[in-house]
Amino acid sequence: MKRTAIVLALVMAAPAAFAGGLSKQYKNWDRTPESYFLTNAERAEWKKVKTDAEAQNFILDYKTKRGPGFEKMLSERVAVADKYFSSGETKGSETLRGKVIIVFGPPSAIDQTKGGGGGPGTDPNAQGVGGGKSGGLTMSSGGASPIGSAPAAPTSVHVPTMTFVYDAEHAPKAIGKPFRAEVNMISSSFQEPTNPDDLNSKFEAVSEASTHPEPAPKEAPPPQPASSN
Repeated sequence: MKRTAIVLALVMAAPAAFAGGLSKQYKNWDRTPESYFLTNAERAEWKKVKTDAEAQNFILDYKTKRGPGFEKMLSERVAVADKYFSSGETKGSETLRGKVIIVFGPPSAIDQTKGGGGGPGTDPNAQGVGGGKSGGLTMSSGGASPIGSAPAAPTSVHVPTMTFVYDAEHAPKAIGKPFRAEVNMISSSFQEPTNPDDLNSKFEAVSEASTHPEPAPKEAPPPQPASSN
């Protein structure tokens, strides 16, 4: 009986031993909005992290490399994505379109087409997103997690799209020119990039640039009292 109990204890402990050292708090951190600015090289390094202590050090280094204003900027953009793109239990910041405005910042416009036909665009003019640029979003429609699995879309139905337009003023400096980021609205709970390679290359360019933040402007010296001479 005692031998059986020992064997059962070992069997029950085995899954925990091979499940990896990361707790639930960090296990999927690389799939959260906080990680959207990871470069490809950093994502490869994250896969080597095995303990919570290593994860904490990695995340601290990730934020430190991006400068003192990074967390504030990220928090502001996440809040806007959640406000305008959330749907049910899915947070807007956890959707592909949420990732677009978090990484690229506020667009100059948003164009949306419906299945089988076009629809009017919506200007992002409601609220600032942070990062030193003004702008916002005026629509509040459903979102989708970029880490979920896509439901099958009927091949006979035209998939609606949402296009984020970035003019020269709103385009990130890392990209350096106007561009459009288009996502397919597969359903209210899932979106996919129309051109995955192009969008991922732009995400990588901005993520790489984020590791070299611009230095904060120097404060002007205090005014000196007028000379009595």
